[in-house]
Amino acid sequence: MMSTKKIFAIIGIIGLLGMTLLGTINLLLSRSHPIDFKDTENDQEKIEPEGISEENNNQSISLETEALEKQKEVLTLPEKVQYSVPFYGQSPFALWDDLHNEACEEASLLMAKSWLDNNQLNLEELDQKIIDAVTWQEKVWGGHFDLSVQRSVELAHKYFDLEKIYYTSLESIQGVKKELAEGNLVILPTAGRLLNNPYYTSPGPAYHMLIVTGYNSKGIVTNDPGTRRGESFLYSEDILWSSIHDWPLALGEGHVDLSKDEKAKVVEEQGAKIMIVVKK
Repeated sequence: MMSTKKIFAIIGIIGLLGMTLLGTINLLLSRSHPIDFKDTENDQEKIEPEGISEENNNQSISLETEALEKQKEVLTLPEKVQYSVPFYGQSPFALWDDLHNEACEEASLLMAKSWLDNNQLNLEELDQKIIDAVTWQEKVWGGHFDLSVQRSVELAHKYFDLEKIYYTSLESIQGVKKELAEGNLVILPTAGRLLNNPYYTSPGPAYHMLIVTGYNSKGIVTNDPGTRRGESFLYSEDILWSSIHDWPLALGEGHVDLSKDEKAKVVEEQGAKIMIVVKK
């Protein structure tokens, strides 16, 4: 028969184990609920993620919406666009003197004007109109110089009597395609040597202007006045985009004191991404 001492000893051990188990359970429960939650949802403390405010969140939503709208515009562009635009070379009789070497702006504007007027100039008419436009510039501006898009639009307004023509900045080649899809022509200023046109006399023009008449799955279609083979000349989107650079200097600046190589470098390094838009 078990003695009384042994019975009390067993009861003591069982009590000690029970107290230990109860303490462990309370500890676990306290770790599981470190926050004293309020009774109602409205009383609960709102904790905002660090670094994110309502203003920043709204701005993020706005930017995302804007990006989606731009993507939508790109997706809704037609697969191809092509306009019938008369092709004019800047040297109609292949006389590459100083006047005709610098006449890409005049030839591009004359192509746009013929498209608007629905007419076609013969070679004699074209050459005379280029010469007359250069004569006007020499009288009004004091010389025949490389023209930025701003000066080209001024020439279009004041001499060629084109009204619906303006210039605007470019964010991507999609901007060119969007204008074409809306029924407009585009005239682009370029760092001519970056075009890598195999028909240019090497190394190509330091600064050059051409007119865009369409696009398709293969690239951008242009009328490039810098070569007699420039009608409907196709440039890849990447090459044309990389070549787009406006004349960055003031009218007449660099005309005498810069070599052609120096001009090319200035245009490539400083010329802005910009285009001229011609509307019907």
